Amino acid sequence: MVLMRTLIIDDSPMARRVIRHHLTKVGCRVVGEAENAAQGLKLFQTLKPDLITLDVMMPEVEGVDSLKALHEMLTVKPDLSAIIVSAIPYEKVRDGFLREGALAYIVKPFTASSFEPARQKLIRVLRQSAA
Repeated sequence: MVLMRTLIIDDSPMARRVIRHHLTKVGCRVVGEAENAAQGLKLFQTLKPDLITLDVMMPEVEGVDSLKALHEMLTVKPDLSAIIVSAIPYEKVRDGFLREGALAYIVKPFTASSFEPARQKLIRVLRQSAA
C-alpha cells in the first residue's frame, strides 16, 4: 500500500493527536504537524505532502484566509488532497472549501463516525494512487 505523506495543520494538540490516529489507520504517514497556518504553509513548501488537514480557525490565519491558503497550496501541488477540520458548522463555509477542492469537511468536535466519510474517501484515493 502507498503511504500518503500527510501534514496536519491545527492549533489544538488534542485535535492533531486524534487526526493522526484516524489517518494512520488508513495508511497515511504523518510527516509534519503545525500549530498555525503560517507554520503549516512553510512546512508544506518544504515537505510537499500528498495530504493536508487544515483547521479553519487558527491564530494568524482564519476563515477566508484559510481558504486562500488552501488555494495557494493546491496551485503549487494540484494533486494535493485536503481535509478541512473545523468547529464552524455552516454549509456556506463547508461548500467554499469543497468547491476549492477539499476532499472532505469535518466538523469539530468529531468522533470516529464523523471522520468515517473522510476515511472512506482517503481509502479510495490511496487505492487509485496504488493502481
